[in-house]
Amino acid sequence: MNFQGILLVGLGGFCGSVLRYVVSLYLPFETSRFAWATFAVNMLGCFFIGLGMGKIQDPNLKLLLVTGALGGFTTFSGFGWELYQYAQAQEHARALIYGVFSVSLGYMLVIIGRKFAEIL
Repeated sequence: MNFQGILLVGLGGFCGSVLRYVVSLYLPFETSRFAWATFAVNMLGCFFIGLGMGKIQDPNLKLLLVTGALGGFTTFSGFGWELYQYAQAQEHARALIYGVFSVSLGYMLVIIGRKFAEIL
């Protein structure tokens, strides 16, 4: 076990989680509206993981920024919970749009981030 790696992931995760919380304060979730906060952090996370995995060479910096910060910032569990809440509120069309766009756009942003890493 690498204690330094654990500390780097923990520090990055703390920062990412705090930033995620701040975003949720400005864009609170409501079943009557699109889940912009989770969508935005997950899309940003997809782009930056593509960029970071393609550009960051230092393994410690990857642990801090990619595994820690982006892991704390993005929220697949929040995404799943919001889909569930949409279904409970009978907002099936909104759930479908949110789910399809989150997955498809997220995947495209990983690819775009990776391409940015290649040209930088």
